[in-house]
Amino acid sequence: MTWRSLRENIEAITVAILLALIIRHFVFESYEIPTGSMAPGLNGLHVTVSCPNCNEDNRVGIHSDSLTNIVNLGNRMEIFEGTCPNTEKNIKITTQGNNRFVCPHCGELHSTSDGNLRRSHALSMRVWCKECTHRFPVVVENGDILGGNKILVDKFSYDWTEPKRWDVVVFRFNRERNYIKRLVGLPGEKIQVVHGDIWIDGKVESKPVDVQKRFWTPIHDSAVEEQGHVEAAWVASPGWVRTESGWDFNQIQGQGSLRYVRGIGNKYNYNPVRGSSSRLLSPVRDLQLRTLMRATPEPGMNEARLFISLHNYPSEYRWSFPFSTGNAQLELIRSDSEATILATAEGFALQPDRQYLIEAQIVDRRVRLIVDGQVLADSALPATELGSGTATRNRSELASSVSIAAKQCGGTIERIELSRDQHWTLDGNHAISSPYQIEAGRYFVMGDNSPSSLDSRYWGSFARSNLLGRGFVIFWPALPGRNEIGFIR
Repeated sequence: MTWRSLRENIEAITVAILLALIIRHFVFESYEIPTGSMAPGLNGLHVTVSCPNCNEDNRVGIHSDSLTNIVNLGNRMEIFEGTCPNTEKNIKITTQGNNRFVCPHCGELHSTSDGNLRRSHALSMRVWCKECTHRFPVVVENGDILGGNKILVDKFSYDWTEPKRWDVVVFRFNRERNYIKRLVGLPGEKIQVVHGDIWIDGKVESKPVDVQKRFWTPIHDSAVEEQGHVEAAWVASPGWVRTESGWDFNQIQGQGSLRYVRGIGNKYNYNPVRGSSSRLLSPVRDLQLRTLMRATPEPGMNEARLFISLHNYPSEYRWSFPFSTGNAQLELIRSDSEATILATAEGFALQPDRQYLIEAQIVDRRVRLIVDGQVLADSALPATELGSGTATRNRSELASSVSIAAKQCGGTIERIELSRDQHWTLDGNHAISSPYQIEAGRYFVMGDNSPSSLDSRYWGSFARSNLLGRGFVIFWPALPGRNEIGFIR
């Protein structure tokens, strides 16, 4: 290599390093998610465990020191590994305060103080499956823990544009560390959490479509096979027959229904189950039912209908679908008053034996009907419905649920998927019991994992000068079997 070529290589490397430093300082900077306060979209330290009932993978957060990110598994549970002296087979024993154990190979008692055994600590916790609600114990070892997502932070765009509501932002609240949260309140606004929703200046704040897609949390899929460790998710009338992923139904002579009977609450499956689950009994009003179905009415039956209901104690919001002609209508049904029509899908009626993808939603105090990707109705709930679906500790009132009914028709439901909306919890001191005034030049943020997030509900707002940038993209992990690359929504 000549001196000239060496010099050119040195210059190229130097320029590359300088460009990287400039980009890092002015445009993009990497950031590792330290905690689960923004889960499930952005994960901190966590483990992935498989549910024994439905085989679905569940990500569960692991607590670490807020400054060092070091995990302390405690000393209540210990794991001993080694070789049985009698059979020379490998042994691995988990104990909780015992100094002796029975070898699974030779059946003899062994002491945990045996110097030939390797000792390590483990963490015992209970997990609530996101899919089937089954609660099961897991033992976490150090090697099971996965690191948090690594993201790129856009440090440049806020120099020429204003931060927008629902942006995921990185900011510095104190001198010790940076934080990542979702921006929900802007300068000059009054903000309050009401029944799980964000209210701005006395009105509920509706999320844009792209943001709402991020906030739909799947809670049930009829195509997932279960092993029977928990109660069946659905109770069906006679005439409904379970198929591989859905149901066939025949209600030619009358009316029957299919009802989801697992209470829908604001449980956050990323958080381990700890002690009492009373917090988890708060019903969630905002639901989405998504179903692929077809039906055919009995000839000559003029009252043939399909019904899709979203139940929120003490109210029922029921879509009624006629066949061939007429208009689909949404009715509000309460035991203390007559049924009221809330919305109409003008000109929409089911055509016999045609397959439809139907989405029925209640979200941010609006009801929507979407059929085959087209929004057919979008109306606000009446003000009288403010108290429907509010928090309760009474299991008999945990009636957030859904049902599908058929009258004088038969058909097939290929699949049902249920989701719930983001439900902000009433933790902290600010914007909880009364509106919180955000001063000029300041912002209010909250974590998506609401019950496990320290945010503006505790601290109050922070100044624009503390804003470091917008979360832009997840770039790690990017491994076979664990590729989470994607834009942050």
